[in-house]
Amino acid sequence: MISRTATPKTVRAGQVAHICTELEGTLTKDFGLLQLVDKLHPTPAVCGMPKETARSFIIEHEGYDRKFYTGFLGEINLSLDRGTSAKTHLFVNLRCMELFENKAVLFIGGGITGDSDKEKEWEETVAKSATMRSILI
Repeated sequence: MISRTATPKTVRAGQVAHICTELEGTLTKDFGLLQLVDKLHPTPAVCGMPKETARSFIIEHEGYDRKFYTGFLGEINLSLDRGTSAKTHLFVNLRCMELFENKAVLFIGGGITGDSDKEKEWEETVAKSATMRSILI
């Protein structure tokens, strides 16, 4: 159960700034890791808001499989023993790469809203790819 939610803050990772919200709580036998991930994923950064409306729109109109575009990753501790201080740290990954013998496919999303300028969104998406592209060149 989530017991504390921090105020969203900006965190820099490489050349990109991210919005980060830290959640804290205790997993139980009745509310474990899978239930937590199901409640939180997809996040607004991945899917938009309101979640179900945005999700339905994406499925109906996007027209391709997001494949590795998003998910979650991090250190998972499955221990539910009370008295332990073991923690699980999960992060939403918004940029991924699939490697082949002679090519790489980057999965990078853009945040599109009704007020978005499509040219600026494209430029931002290209900028988001810079970190991964830099290791390929």
